[in-house]
Amino acid sequence: MDKDFFEREAENNPFSPYLRKTEPPTSNPSAATAPSPPPPPKERTLPEAPNGNFLPFFFVELLNRFKNALGSIKTFTHVSRDKLSDAEFRESFYRIVNDDIEEIESVINSLLSYIKLNTPVIKSNTVHRVLEEVLKKYENQLDSKKIRIVKKFEKDLPETIVHEEQLRYIFTSVLEYAIPLTIPNGSIGFLTRVLEMQKESDEIKAALEKDGRYVEVMIAFTGHKKSPEQFESILGIEPARKEEGMDLKLLLVKEIVRKNLGTMKFDVNEKKPKTLITVIFPIERRKVIYYPSPPL
Repeated sequence: MDKDFFEREAENNPFSPYLRKTEPPTSNPSAATAPSPPPPPKERTLPEAPNGNFLPFFFVELLNRFKNALGSIKTFTHVSRDKLSDAEFRESFYRIVNDDIEEIESVINSLLSYIKLNTPVIKSNTVHRVLEEVLKKYENQLDSKKIRIVKKFEKDLPETIVHEEQLRYIFTSVLEYAIPLTIPNGSIGFLTRVLEMQKESDEIKAALEKDGRYVEVMIAFTGHKKSPEQFESILGIEPARKEEGMDLKLLLVKEIVRKNLGTMKFDVNEKKPKTLITVIFPIERRKVIYYPSPPL
C-alpha cells in the first residue's frame, strides 16, 4: 500500500485516520502469516477441431455465394433494360434479386454470430469501471458542492463474484448517501485493494472465510450524519433515547453485500468530521467471460 499517497493528502484526505489502523505492526517479525490461498481450479480446454481449415473453406464458399448472387443480379440487370415495363418480368426480377440479397445477409449474420461465440472477451476491471460510471452520473452534483474526488485504485484488481448491476446499485446508494452529507469543498475518497486477512480485525476475520480472497472498497467522505440527539441538544430539548441504527439506504446495501458472502463496515469520526464505509467482496475464482454483440 502506498503510504505517501494518503500522507500527502493528510488535510483533506478522508482515508488517513482509518488507514493507519490497518498498518501491520513492525515490531513482531515472528507473527504468523496467513496460509496461502488454494490454487485456482484448472480450466478445462476444449479439444482442437479435427480440421483446422474450416474457416478458409467457409470463406471460399461464402465468396462463391457472393459471386453467384452478383452474377444473377448482373444478368437480370442487363436483360431488364427493355423489359421492366412487363409487370410479370418486374415481379420475377424483384423476387430473384431480393432472395439472393436476403440469403447473403443471413449468411453474414450467421458468420458474425459464429465469430462472436468463438472470440469471447475476458471480463476485467469491473469494479473500477462501475465506480467511474457512477461518479460520472453524479458529476454535476459533485461540482455544485465543489467536492473533490480522491481515487487510489489497485492495479489489476481481481473480479468479484458480485454481479455488475449489484455493484452499480451498491456504489450508487453509497454515493447518494455521501454527497448530501459531504461538506462544501470537502472530499470523497475511493480506495480499492486486495484484502490481506492477517491485517484485519478479528471481527472481520470471523465474518469471512479464512481461506478466501477478497476485494476491499473503501469510500470515505468529510462529513457525517448528525443524530437527532445533536439537534435536540442545540434546541435545548431533552434528547429521547433511541436505538442507534444504520441509515435505511445503507441497510439495503449491507444486505446485498451479505447475500454475496461479503461484509460491510461503517465508521464515523464526529470530531473530524469523517465517515468511512467499507465493503468487502469475495474474489471470483473462475475466469469470467462474455460475448460481445456483433456490429450492426
